[in-house]
Amino acid sequence: MEADEALARRYRDLCADVRSALGLDIPMPRPAGPWADEAKTVLGRLWNAVMGETLRRTGETAPPALVELLGRIRAFEGELAEARLADRHVLLRSVAESLASLRDANTVDEFLSRVPEAGCRLGFDRVLVSTVEDSVWRLHTMCVTKEPRWADEIVAVGKASPPQLGADLVEGEVVRSGRPRLIFDAQRSTRVDKDLIHVTKSTSYGVAPLTLHGEVAGLLHGDCYHQRRDVDDADQALLSVLAEALSHSLGRLTVLEGVAFLRGAADQLLTNPSAVPRQAPPAPPTVDPRLTARESQVMDLLAAGHSNRHIAQRLVISERTAKSHITSILRKLGVSSRTEAMAYWLRRNLP
Repeated sequence: MEADEALARRYRDLCADVRSALGLDIPMPRPAGPWADEAKTVLGRLWNAVMGETLRRTGETAPPALVELLGRIRAFEGELAEARLADRHVLLRSVAESLASLRDANTVDEFLSRVPEAGCRLGFDRVLVSTVEDSVWRLHTMCVTKEPRWADEIVAVGKASPPQLGADLVEGEVVRSGRPRLIFDAQRSTRVDKDLIHVTKSTSYGVAPLTLHGEVAGLLHGDCYHQRRDVDDADQALLSVLAEALSHSLGRLTVLEGVAFLRGAADQLLTNPSAVPRQAPPAPPTVDPRLTARESQVMDLLAAGHSNRHIAQRLVISERTAKSHITSILRKLGVSSRTEAMAYWLRRNLP
């Protein structure tokens, strides 16, 4: 912190010295705030101004003060670059420390429930984690620093009427593109969910995708509401790094949860063989009377961990048709998610 303040003081002194030497009306840096974000551009302008004055005096001996200023500008640019590089290392270390608090989560639900609190440790005032199922945005858990009851209220509003992720919502664009976004002037935006924006009172926020098997399976939102500032590129970078790390952990945990489920089913069969009907012949592998032949093919590929895109390619159908088949499969099997369908399909085909 002291090093950052010293760097900021030297930056302000440099700007003041250039202003004094050239007699120009150079805007002084703000005494507080994210000055480092604008410093690179300002330093470039200072360099051009000092160099222009030096060249204007062609044939004259360049004043030592101008030469010294050019050297100070270049030296400070290098120092600022080193500081920003150090900040990236601090950023990655902070993300790693936040993820460490999630390592002992045993289920996907427990993992998601603890993600928002871990996100708030990185400097966000509010973090929301959601799942995406069949183009529906389903709020899971939220953390609001200083006001935990507000988090419950926001999630309750989202669960009461889960938003559809159509082309009109920014979140829908994130799901389709798989890329993070920053949203500004959210209260007047036409691309946000009105009910959620009303209850959150958010003016700006960042959103990053959580991916599973190559597809967006969830969303991570973060803002700086209590700090009374808009999110910026640094916030988006932090949210994106966190979302990418969470995606890797979520993928591993999903597999482990499925394996644990199957192991429990196998143990039950071994300890209680009477639970297996003996009078009826076993169903042929990968066949369910409720599904069509095509849906069974889709389910085989889904259980093998393939994404909608890969399923469509393997079966030579459109990705929209693949999604339609999966929606029908979930309804017919009476399950609410792809993970439940995969677990059921694998379980019924155990030898």
